[in-house]
Amino acid sequence: MSALPAPAAWQAAAARHGELFSPLDPGARIGLVARTAPATMLLWEAADSGMQARDAPFPGYSASGADILLAADAEAMAAICAAADGQLFTVLRAGIRSGAVVCYILRRRCDLEARGFDELLDALGFAFMGACR
Repeated sequence: MSALPAPAAWQAAAARHGELFSPLDPGARIGLVARTAPATMLLWEAADSGMQARDAPFPGYSASGADILLAADAEAMAAICAAADGQLFTVLRAGIRSGAVVCYILRRRCDLEARGFDELLDALGFAFMGACR
């Protein structure tokens, strides 16, 4: 059994949070990897038809092709799996704050903003204001 949520659960989670994902440009990618078993990652990928979820090999952080990559420890991954059909972003945000989920931002902030990531970054707890933008 995989440590990652099932792609169908991840797909349904994206559908429930359409307001976060609809602004994303096609090709935008958010990955999730288990720190204890990083051979496979779960991807949300924006397409013209909406968000698609799928498993993919994990070739490493910089080679993953993800714009944002979330790496969760075992306890956080269990919480993420349990919350995939409910309060997913509450659990992700809490995991990021505690350090149980490490959020790797693999593109420059201005590139992420141009690709439509503003709402998603806010949901994960990354609010930038003023001259920092």
